[in-house]
Amino acid sequence: MHKNLMKMLSNVAEKEADKDALLYKKDGEYTGISYRELKEKILYFASGLISIGIDKGDKAAIISENRPEWAIADYGIIHTGAITVPIYLSLPQNEIEYILKTSGAKYAIVLDTKQCKKINNICRKLDLLEYVIILSEPEAEYAFEIKTFDDIIEEGKKDFINNKKRLDELSEQTDSDDVFTIIFTSGTTDNPKGVELTHRNVLSNIEATLNAVEITREYLFLSFLPLAHILERTIGQFLPLYLGASIAYAQSLSTLKENIIEARPTIILSVPRIFEKMYEVINSNLEKKSPLVRKILFWSLNCGIEYNRQNGKVSINKKAGRIIADKLLYKKLRKITGGRLKFYVSAGAHLQKEIGEFFDSAGITIIEGYGLTETSPCVAVNRLDNYKFGTVGKPLTGLQLNISDDGEILVKGPSVMKGYYNDEESTKQCIDEDGWFHTGDLGFIDEDGFLNITDRKKDIIVISSGKNISPQKIDGLIRSSKYINQSLVLGHKKKSITALIVPDLHSIISYAKDN
Repeated sequence: MHKNLMKMLSNVAEKEADKDALLYKKDGEYTGISYRELKEKILYFASGLISIGIDKGDKAAIISENRPEWAIADYGIIHTGAITVPIYLSLPQNEIEYILKTSGAKYAIVLDTKQCKKINNICRKLDLLEYVIILSEPEAEYAFEIKTFDDIIEEGKKDFINNKKRLDELSEQTDSDDVFTIIFTSGTTDNPKGVELTHRNVLSNIEATLNAVEITREYLFLSFLPLAHILERTIGQFLPLYLGASIAYAQSLSTLKENIIEARPTIILSVPRIFEKMYEVINSNLEKKSPLVRKILFWSLNCGIEYNRQNGKVSINKKAGRIIADKLLYKKLRKITGGRLKFYVSAGAHLQKEIGEFFDSAGITIIEGYGLTETSPCVAVNRLDNYKFGTVGKPLTGLQLNISDDGEILVKGPSVMKGYYNDEESTKQCIDEDGWFHTGDLGFIDEDGFLNITDRKKDIIVISSGKNISPQKIDGLIRSSKYINQSLVLGHKKKSITALIVPDLHSIISYAKDN
C-alpha cells in the first residue's frame, strides 16, 4: 500500500504521464488533462496555498460541483498537509456556517458568486476564515479576502522553487494514519458530525474493493454523484487515480443522458433512484401501447427475466420471448449507456430486487454494495461473477463483520474512521472498547454469505400493540408504483401504520390525459 495519497498520485503520474486523467466538456467536446498536467496543477495549487499561509493541519472547505478543479483543489490541500472539508453545493447558508465553524476552516474554495454570497452573509460569524478562493471571476466586493483559483495557481508557479522543498518534506512526513479529510454526515435530529478519515482508511478501502471487483487502468469513470459524498470521492476519484484510469465529469444531472453517450464510460457510480426512474419511464411508455402490443412486450420482458434466473434453461417459447425483448427494448436500453459500459455500481440505499433483475436481463449489470462515511465507505459488495439481487454482496477482505444480538451490523478493520472530530462522546458511542464500529443498520448474513440490509436501527417502528415493524420493505413496495415519487412510513406508538406520500405528478398527469 502507498504510504499516503500524495505518494500514490506521484507514483501513478510518473507511469501514466501522457494518459488522460480527467476529462471535461469544453466547446461541446470532452477535453483531457493528462496525468503529467494534473500533477503539475496540483503542485502549483499546493504551492499557492502555502504562499498565502496554509499550514499542516489547517482546514480548507470545498463547495463546488464535480469538475477538474475539485480534484486539483482536494489534492492540493492534501499536499500541504491540510485537511479537506467537502461541503454539498446545495446546502443552505446556516448549514454551511455550522460546518465551517465546527471544523475551524480557514479557507473556503467555492464554485461561484452564489456560494460567495452565502459566505458573505455569515462571514462575520466565522472568526477563523482567512481566504475564499473562487473558481470563476468574482462579480462583487465581499467582506472577506478573495482570490481566484487561477490566482492561486499563478502564485504557486511564481513561488514554486521556494515552496517545493516544503512540499517534498510533507510528502515524506505524512503518515498513513494522518487525517486528510473531515466529512460531515448529514444530521436529521442532531447536528452533523465530522468523520475523520486517514490516508490508511481510504487506501485500504480502495485495495479491498479492487480485490473484490476487477477494475483496470483502461476503465473510464463517469463522475456525477457529488464529490462531497464519500462514495464518489473514494471510488469515483481516488480509486481511478490509484489505477491510472480516467475520470470524465458529467455537466449536470439534466445532461447525464447526453454525457453518458458522449463520454462512453465503462463504469458509472449511481444511486437506486436513477434506476427506479428509468424503470418507471420504461413501464410508463409500455403502458401507452395498444393492449395487444403491451401484452406481448410485458410477456417478452418476463421471459427475459426468467431466462436469466434459470441461466438459460427455459422453454423454447421463453427463449423466443427473450429474443423479442432484446430486439424491441434491450438493445435501445444498452445504447443509452454509451456502448462500452461494463457495469453500474449502486449504493446509498436499497435497490429493489425486481429492478436489478430487469436491468440484468437487458445485459446491464448493476453491482449493489453497502458502506458508510465512517467506513471510507465500502463494507460489502456483490462480485461481478457472484452476485445476488436483494443483497449488498459479501464483505470485503480485510474487514470483519459481526451481527449483534439485536441484529445491528458491526464492522472492524483498517477502513473504519479515526473518530468524530472534536466529539469524543459520539465516537465512544459508536466504536466500542473492542474496536467494533456500530453502523446503526440492521441486517443478517444469509446461508450463501451475502449481507442483507433490513433497516436502520433508529427507523424501526413500534406500534401501540408492541409489534416491531421494519418500514423499509413497506416503503419500497409503496414506491414501486410509478405514480408515487417518495414516501415516508409512519406509525411509532400509534395503532396502525400510515404513510406520507409525494405523488409523481408527471405520471399522474400523463394518466389523466390518457383517461
